[in-house]
Amino acid sequence: MHPFHQAVPTNPPDETLVTEAVGGNRRSLELLLKRHQDYVFNVALRLFLHPDDALDATQEVLIKVVTSLKTFAGQSQFRTWLYRIVVNHFLNSPARRYEQRLDRAADLSTLPDDAPDREADEAEIDEVRVLCSTAMLLCLTREQRLLYIIGDIFGADHELGAALFGLSPGNYRVRLHRAKADLRQFVSGKCGLVDPRNPCRCPKKARVMIQQGVVDKDRLLFNRHYVQTIEQVLATRRETVSDTIQLAMSELFRQSPFQIRQEIDQLFESLLP
Repeated sequence: MHPFHQAVPTNPPDETLVTEAVGGNRRSLELLLKRHQDYVFNVALRLFLHPDDALDATQEVLIKVVTSLKTFAGQSQFRTWLYRIVVNHFLNSPARRYEQRLDRAADLSTLPDDAPDREADEAEIDEVRVLCSTAMLLCLTREQRLLYIIGDIFGADHELGAALFGLSPGNYRVRLHRAKADLRQFVSGKCGLVDPRNPCRCPKKARVMIQQGVVDKDRLLFNRHYVQTIEQVLATRRETVSDTIQLAMSELFRQSPFQIRQEIDQLFESLLP
């Protein structure tokens, strides 16, 4: 399922699972959380950059959902209710480790290109690609990042996106457009994967980041825990974009790993012995 796309039905519907879960059906609650938890984590991962911070934020949200489930009145779709909790919690939670270093995106874009002692392998280069592209989002405010992640990377339709952020559809589109424009301005001239006029320096950056200890082949943060990319998981047709740099930027993020963390399942087990 793709929770940010209106046309995708679920069977059984979320609302049925909610009713059963509130009535004490543990299996329905488990299915309901499993249906959404990986999407929540992957939104958090793009927002907070570090997987451990994303895991913490996801667990905090799921605890809120479980403890508040009885308050769901059915006045909106369950996914709208759930992802409004996600948006509100993510916007108001304390600054995470990379947000406390707002120069992180600049740090990665200005690393020297001089090559250290060994070549980076493909897994390490992929790790750098994902790390650098995700770090680019730090040039935006937290609200802009979340708007861009939900609205562009995960492709939420404007009606749902507006509801999640408590905006009119028109205002939502304006804010999303501004986030895209600000990100495009920052990325242009820096990333060869987005603008072919710039050389791709990921292999050279990878060697430097290995030497500095930012990338550790035995402890990769991004290039693991996944079997599909975001693009493959969403499996929805993208609207045509005339701006080639904007399209390349969107595709860069959508080709990032859609990560699965078993620790989220373990949280469910601890909540419901």
